Amino acid sequence: MNQQANMEMSQTNFRKPEPSFYVGWIALTSLSVPLAFFFSLIVLKIVTNVVGDFIVVNGIRHITEDYLLMYVFVPFIGLSTGALQYVLLRKVLPRMGWWVPATVGGWLLGVFLLALPGWLGWTGTPPDNLDLVFLVMGLAIGTAQWVLLQRRLARAGWWIAANILGWGLLGLTIPGNTLDQYGLFTLGLVPACATAAMLALYISRVPFPSTGPGQ
Repeated sequence: MNQQANMEMSQTNFRKPEPSFYVGWIALTSLSVPLAFFFSLIVLKIVTNVVGDFIVVNGIRHITEDYLLMYVFVPFIGLSTGALQYVLLRKVLPRMGWWVPATVGGWLLGVFLLALPGWLGWTGTPPDNLDLVFLVMGLAIGTAQWVLLQRRLARAGWWIAANILGWGLLGLTIPGNTLDQYGLFTLGLVPACATAAMLALYISRVPFPSTGPGQ
């Protein structure tokens, strides 16, 4: 059976979402970032109590929390975002269990791509321009999630475009291109609005049965 036939069979398992689905999508995705940051601080506090306030890496002394923050925060944000989105998606699309690992993988891929030039000696540090960081993260997360969606939705490539657009707009909405408490909330809000709009536009064109399992 070809891929198109498989997607058509999957579409028979769709259950058209209520408007509350899109509100929930935006709300939960927005909350996932500060939630991940909160749990990251808890983990870092525990680590600091064990190893001390400072850590030495390659002979250089670092503040433990500052050095380990991204190593803890990135997996947590991928996990929290993927898990909260999955709670909603599983009611609409079939066989979405891999959404959480796909989202975590997208976040890790984005950070890897941003760090790669520095590791290769192309630049001294990862990009300082958050506009570039946002575009790379949108591309990485959108592509990782697309790998799963393209087996369930025709023309799922628009999902990548929606993520790039949403993340790209962050540079215009975060004051001073810096991440503070406001920025942490916005980091989830703007991409969530873009992907929710894409889902609404796409799903409105998909024929749904009157009933379906929605799993």
